[in-house]
Amino acid sequence: MDSFRAKQAIDVEMNGSSQNGACGQKYKAIREHLISDLDSRAVILSLVNGKYYGLNSVGLAIWKLIQTPSTIAEIETSLLQLYDVDEATCHHEVTTFLATMLDEELIEVDEE
Repeated sequence: MDSFRAKQAIDVEMNGSSQNGACGQKYKAIREHLISDLDSRAVILSLVNGKYYGLNSVGLAIWKLIQTPSTIAEIETSLLQLYDVDEATCHHEVTTFLATMLDEELIEVDEE
């Protein structure tokens, strides 16, 4: 199992991220962004704000999971199988990551 380093999962200047998210909410990637998969890392170019975002292996795993609408619980279940991390740390890091991605308009809450 890989070590879990979600704190560095997204390399972007963060300001004022909120950590909300109802248990049943589903999150999905906004498809209007360009992504280049670089083995265990990735770079996303936002076509909304023109910024580049670097993802480590954890961030890339989450990005792949949210190509289809996924709940926080579904994301955490997958990550707990892939990485050596406790549930509390995983939950905190996933919610922080998703809040940042929402703030940067890279993902959205699925309304369906």
